[in-house]
Amino acid sequence: MIILRRNKKIVELYPIGSAKGALNTKREPLFYSYFKLQEVDGKIRPYRFIIRQDNVETIKMPKEAIKIMRKQNVLLATKDENIEKMLDSLNIPYKYTQICRHCTFSGNITLLKKSASYKLYDEYICKSCAEDEIHRIMDLRGYKEATFPNFKKLLDKTHDLEKVLKVFDPKFNPIKNEDLTLYDKITVKKHKYPKIKVNDLKIPKRFKNILSKKLKHLLPVQVLALNAGLLEGENLLVVSATASGKTLVGELAGIPKAMNHKKFIYLTPLVALANQKYRDFKKQYKSLGLNVAIKVGSNRIKAKNELTIANKSAKNADIIVATYEGLDFMLRSAKYDELKNIGCVVIDEIHMLDDEERGPRLNGLVNRLIAIFPKAQLIALSATVKNSKQIANNFKMKLVEYDQRPVPLERHLIFTKNEYEKNSLLASLSKKEFNTISSKGYHGQTIIFTNSRRKTHSITQQIQKRGLTAAAYHAGLSYSKKVKIEKDFANQKISTVVTTAALAAGVDFPAAQVLFETLRMGNKWLTNNDFSQMLGRAGRPSFHDRGKVFLLPEISKEYDSVSEEEMAMKLLESDVDDINVEYNELDAYEQVLADISSIKNVDIRNLESKYKRLETPVLFEEVINLLHDKKMISSPNHNESVLLPTKYGRAVSMSFLEIPKAEYIRKHINQDPLLTVESIEAFDSAYISNRLVASISKAIKTNVSTRLFADSTRTILTSGEVLARLDSQYVDKMLSMQIDFMDCKCKERPFCSCLERNISHKIIKRRLQGWSPNRITKEFMSLYEIHIYPGDIFTWLDQVIRTLEAISRIAYAFNNKKVSENCNRLIKRIEQGK
Repeated sequence: MIILRRNKKIVELYPIGSAKGALNTKREPLFYSYFKLQEVDGKIRPYRFIIRQDNVETIKMPKEAIKIMRKQNVLLATKDENIEKMLDSLNIPYKYTQICRHCTFSGNITLLKKSASYKLYDEYICKSCAEDEIHRIMDLRGYKEATFPNFKKLLDKTHDLEKVLKVFDPKFNPIKNEDLTLYDKITVKKHKYPKIKVNDLKIPKRFKNILSKKLKHLLPVQVLALNAGLLEGENLLVVSATASGKTLVGELAGIPKAMNHKKFIYLTPLVALANQKYRDFKKQYKSLGLNVAIKVGSNRIKAKNELTIANKSAKNADIIVATYEGLDFMLRSAKYDELKNIGCVVIDEIHMLDDEERGPRLNGLVNRLIAIFPKAQLIALSATVKNSKQIANNFKMKLVEYDQRPVPLERHLIFTKNEYEKNSLLASLSKKEFNTISSKGYHGQTIIFTNSRRKTHSITQQIQKRGLTAAAYHAGLSYSKKVKIEKDFANQKISTVVTTAALAAGVDFPAAQVLFETLRMGNKWLTNNDFSQMLGRAGRPSFHDRGKVFLLPEISKEYDSVSEEEMAMKLLESDVDDINVEYNELDAYEQVLADISSIKNVDIRNLESKYKRLETPVLFEEVINLLHDKKMISSPNHNESVLLPTKYGRAVSMSFLEIPKAEYIRKHINQDPLLTVESIEAFDSAYISNRLVASISKAIKTNVSTRLFADSTRTILTSGEVLARLDSQYVDKMLSMQIDFMDCKCKERPFCSCLERNISHKIIKRRLQGWSPNRITKEFMSLYEIHIYPGDIFTWLDQVIRTLEAISRIAYAFNNKKVSENCNRLIKRIEQGK
């Protein structure tokens, strides 16, 4: 084939070989040549024909050009009247084609098929050149190579390079161009399931009447569960998206059993979720006369604006709502009287098996339930389990899987240049969504995930400046403040909640939109499972027509040598990961001891068989030997096939203590219990005030961490040079901080643990004097410019009580009633605040 193209005063001639496979394929011509046109006897003819090869130009006779054109198919790359006249007069047939002009700059020819070419201003170019242009602009604007697939996807979708390049323009407005920020759309595929009326279910009529007020027909996942034997007592693992109807699956199994005098236990990972479910069940099933109890093992501190949950017996309860640890405590203490006749146990958020700290405990709990209550029906629920068949097999459950979201989900990607632009976009996106009313009549509300409490407040302030109602929500807030935010959000009084990624599992806000201000959880990147769980919160079928998710990575911002851009692309392209329970050595000791404490007269062979199915870093024999050596277990009458917990072992297991902490308590049993608490459970959630951080940063001309216990902060706080440069209004406060909390003679000072222990001591001292968490917070701020959230003090004092209970149990196990009674007195004083 011959390509002819007009280029100003010359006609370029490119011989590019066979026509086969020529479309959209970059080809290097056999040589480059050109000629000029002149009129001879009224006819247009070529003259001055030049061939260039190896940078050498050779002049050929014009008839050589004619000869070449006669031998091959001729394609015109440009419409040109004179070229056409020349070819017509020479009886040379020709056709028109399009070529990529950009390819000719590098001496190549690409024939374009319009459907596979890309618009750039008034012409079309090939895919390769379009991608090269994107790479060039990316490099110019400082984008990482990892972001290229996003722009390639946009190019393939639009076939318009102009639109893609528009995204790189500093004046680009992503709010007005959502078609260009859209990464993908997860649609809802409707499958045909039999319509099953609630009134046709084989459940008690009174329960049926309650359900029929909420829904007439079962949702798909509920139909699938029903077909899998839900009402016949089958153990099920139910995996489906958030808001798809999983919770009702558990209730369909549990409530009829509760009405038939069999206990229904509902397990959640968090106290807040347990309390919410407790309130829901009491309200929903009050008319059925069912007694609902809650077991969470915490929240016993009496303080204004905080939730206090009394540790009451569940013996007469029909429904028990509990945290994992709340129920596990009952098993480890062998208090089966409260758990007689269990009919059904629902384990919500079963994907917590993947949690580094709580996974082994949850795995152990589920296996203990199976061993102790083999006739109870177990229903596990989750939105994110990739290896669902494996998990179902592990727990001898039937798998029920429904992979469709209840509403479509749009996922968007906006690359930001700096934090200022990011905050502005967060506010604009929140405002735009709140002004959008769904077909159900609801405003679109937003959850913004960030990675620090400080940022939840600063982002909230930015949004409020735009005239929107927004609230920061994190674990440091008081219970009453969190409940108020939840209610205001539910009543559409708040447009946006800004929360920490770490609290994602505990936030139950019906949001239409989720914005990722960061892709980190604390100081770690989000996992694929975290990301899936968080974006799953966008869009609820009862409120919204669709969900929206926006990722806002900052260009070139890195953490651990990975940029936000790279992580955004990785997460968007990822699937959820397998859930694996990972045991460390201490987990192995704790879970074997928990089994021995929970299962009466456990047979060592059964225990070993179960243990060998787990991946652990320590051999079963080593675990048993250590527990024997520490006198935590024994074999009755020298029967080594049966294992029993000693009083000490049961005390350790009931207290959820790691072996080193238990041994520390045992060895220091006669010292002041509060010293023991301060040594093994020191308070660790304190921050320098924003005012002091700003003043120090100004003095030393560098950024300063707000975390009080960070090594860099300790160095600064004990530096005389920093003190000399500091504003006078803060000098006394820093000196007070040093004198009250860091005046020790430790060799490691300031990196010793004295700072944490002394702050812990002051908090406990004030609590014993009757101070509330709020009042303690105010004193730390006024005296030291140390910011401590009241909610963190409340939570830590709760942990102090649990540690004192552990000391009391261990003391009692060794017949040290004096220490045990002293601990119990301290517990009451800390609970009451007096």
